[in-house]
Amino acid sequence: MRIDLFLPALILVSVIRSAWAGQAGRPEPRMTYLDNGEVRIGMDLALGGAVTFLSSRDHPGNIVNSHDLGRQIQMSHYSGPWPYEVGDKKPHKAWAGLGWNPIQTGDCHMNPSKVVEHRNDGRELYIKCIPMQWPLDNVPGDCLFETWTTLEGPVIRMRYRCTNHRDDKTQYRPCPQELPAVYTISRLWRLMSYTGDKPFTNDALTHVKNDYRKPWPWTRFIATERWAALVDDNDWGLGVFKDDGGEFHGGIHGEGRSDDPRHGSTAYVAPIHQENLDWNIVYEHRTEYVVGKLDEIRKRFNAMATRTPPAWRFATDRQHWTFRDATDQGFPLKGEWRVRFGDRKPRLESPLQVWRADSAPALDLEIAYTGQATTAKVLWKRIDEDRFSPARSLPLELKADGTYRTYRLDLSSSPEYRGLIVGLAIEPVEKPRPGEEIAIRSIVLTAR
Repeated sequence: MRIDLFLPALILVSVIRSAWAGQAGRPEPRMTYLDNGEVRIGMDLALGGAVTFLSSRDHPGNIVNSHDLGRQIQMSHYSGPWPYEVGDKKPHKAWAGLGWNPIQTGDCHMNPSKVVEHRNDGRELYIKCIPMQWPLDNVPGDCLFETWTTLEGPVIRMRYRCTNHRDDKTQYRPCPQELPAVYTISRLWRLMSYTGDKPFTNDALTHVKNDYRKPWPWTRFIATERWAALVDDNDWGLGVFKDDGGEFHGGIHGEGRSDDPRHGSTAYVAPIHQENLDWNIVYEHRTEYVVGKLDEIRKRFNAMATRTPPAWRFATDRQHWTFRDATDQGFPLKGEWRVRFGDRKPRLESPLQVWRADSAPALDLEIAYTGQATTAKVLWKRIDEDRFSPARSLPLELKADGTYRTYRLDLSSSPEYRGLIVGLAIEPVEKPRPGEEIAIRSIVLTAR
């Protein structure tokens, strides 16, 4: 029973993947392990190399849930079209809203993904697989997934890469990506994180609760220390850390509190970025994990966390920024992010990242603008806000001659720029003319 999310009309919706649609049986495991004496992690080469086993020296039992091929700890990516069809194959009706959704383990009809390369020298475990399109029956993804895994004491470091080779070159709207999806045994039912406005001060943690009976069963939350953990009643479990992130989804599904990795009940957490996934993108990211007690998980992740405000330099990719009601040059970028306007007001949005307003009172933007004279708008969101608002914005006068300039914006000049900030947006022009464009080399928050 995979439990997942999709994004029709830019609203996250979840559905319960409650039954396998096909009759195929689960393949016999072909496991490969890394073990450093503190943690042991296993990938199943019969299931796309997804993580199906994880244990620690003090808790030798497996904590990964594998009730079906949609769980495990696995890569999962999303884009259009909606529905996604291949030839005469149509998606299972329960999953048509997911669109293009390759996942690492297999599809909803129990067809497993195929490992095409793997290496394990005892220090690093490498996997390359052809994923399966979850909603369809035996349709391989038009992409490759790769993972690199190393161990460092109780810390598991994983690097991920999705390489697309789609024939469909449409630029679809940004979609939420699970980076990755993490499903554990339901005994680790308590989803813990720090969601307050005093990160890195040892302030009290939050038990993030959810109601799995609702159409959207998970809770979306901002982890202001960039980690979340699934733990048992004794505060032991698995922590997940995304240093360049902050948005997480998660919770418990079902009433069970079981140690059985095949049990229907499961706990779930995933770091999330919104992304425009190009037809040919090479999309890479990193996530760290710690198995242990909650206080140790927090201590280790806080020691890893970058404390400086974000700086986005668009050398080869979008740096997790997204665009709406516009087009860009596509992947790869070549030293700049060039966005072309249509006839609707465009918006560029940063990834959800957290910083204190007083640590970054100014913003430097290296921009070349081509078009009519314009006053751009730079907006920000505070931690207690879901949407950008004109009330929290400042104007930015842009020269319209196509020449690169560095603009400095004094964010602190607005009394609304205060507390914890969780993202920026740029509206380059109010009434665009088709063909006008903005090019950006960098956007850097600074202490002046």
